Amino acid sequence: MKSSTTKLAAAAVVIALVVLGLFEFIGTGSTSGVVWAEVVQKVQASRGVIFRGRDTAMDSQDGGSDYIMNYLSSTHSRLDFYKGDEIFKTIYDDFNTKTVILVDHSHKSYVKMTFEKMQQNHLLSDPKSLVQRFLSHEHRELEPKTVEGVLCEGIETTDPTFDESGPDYPTDSVMARIWVSVETGYPVQFEIDIVRNNGEIRIGGIVDQFQWDVELDESMFEPNIPPDYIDISP
Repeated sequence: MKSSTTKLAAAAVVIALVVLGLFEFIGTGSTSGVVWAEVVQKVQASRGVIFRGRDTAMDSQDGGSDYIMNYLSSTHSRLDFYKGDEIFKTIYDDFNTKTVILVDHSHKSYVKMTFEKMQQNHLLSDPKSLVQRFLSHEHRELEPKTVEGVLCEGIETTDPTFDESGPDYPTDSVMARIWVSVETGYPVQFEIDIVRNNGEIRIGGIVDQFQWDVELDESMFEPNIPPDYIDISP
């Protein structure tokens, strides 16, 4: 009787995991050290996150930067575009007022716009939503590997619906990977390569150097606009 009850309880757990879409990661046959449901919870609970983005696409959309440093809180974001060791452009997003300020240090100018008018690709600038996006699309587990000196487990998706470009720019192919630390359960690296519109458009990038759950001072999101910069807002 005890054995039967135990089997019924185990079966109930398996059914629950299948319903939640988590069985392939924490099922009885899995050797994974990463519980992906917990990864989602950790990144969503992160107070703030700092990370680097590098464009790997042939048709760079960021004005030729070597890399971008991203600072993301629940209410603001800041993107510093670097050429060498110098910042040549900064974008400030205010999620409360839904406004964007772009400061162009190369041309000593700035522009203020709303989210609706400012066309930005946030695919690689919002790692919190990226984790959820991976898990909500068809994907496969990858062999563990060391990334930035950290033992990681990962998943990969080639699901075309992962790319949400819309009918105007049909998706040709998708390759996206996420690597998560076995020890901390936080993402360590994202890799994205998307081709659209019969090869005319390619979006590619690597996101790494994460600092998760950091307290970001609100002052860093205050736009730093020198007095001699020209306002070219429409």
